[in-house]
Amino acid sequence: MNTAGPATIDASTDAAQPAPAATSGRPARRGSTVMRRVAMAACLFVAACGGGDDGEPEPVAWEDMSFDERTAFMTDVVLPRMTEVFAEYDAKYESMTCATCHGADAVERNYEMPSPQIAPLPATEEAFLEWVGDPAHPERAEFSTFMYEKVVPAMADLLQVERYDAMTHTGEFSCGGCHTLEGAEP
Repeated sequence: MNTAGPATIDASTDAAQPAPAATSGRPARRGSTVMRRVAMAACLFVAACGGGDDGEPEPVAWEDMSFDERTAFMTDVVLPRMTEVFAEYDAKYESMTCATCHGADAVERNYEMPSPQIAPLPATEEAFLEWVGDPAHPERAEFSTFMYEKVVPAMADLLQVERYDAMTHTGEFSCGGCHTLEGAEP
């Protein structure tokens, strides 16, 4: 299924962020962290532009990235783009952080997804449609439409994977990429 409900983690600047790594007994300087990220982004760009036979850049696929490359990509590409997407829906998301989607325990979980700290969704299409249509929660339909039309396609594009298509049951990325599914095997 390819729709989603509201996340339960509020976007805030108070959300837990990974602590900078310490080296040689001294805390890492903010500037060195930024420079490492810039250097990583530059390396990814150079690697991606290593060129195919037709001169087109070959982007590095998500599954081929190391943890450090994924961290840089999420920080430098995914977070800014998804902040933009979510903030268009609601200005409260202008201050999104890693914890908004990955949860307050993201560091301990190595940023694994799906996150148990955002709203779990019903695992079957029938249960999901009932959940979305619950008259006690009219906000679910609007937010689910936003997630289906904006968030899922944007994340699938960023991760360079095919978006799940409920009509053909093909594709890789759907709600379950970020949300746990109630009653589904982990």
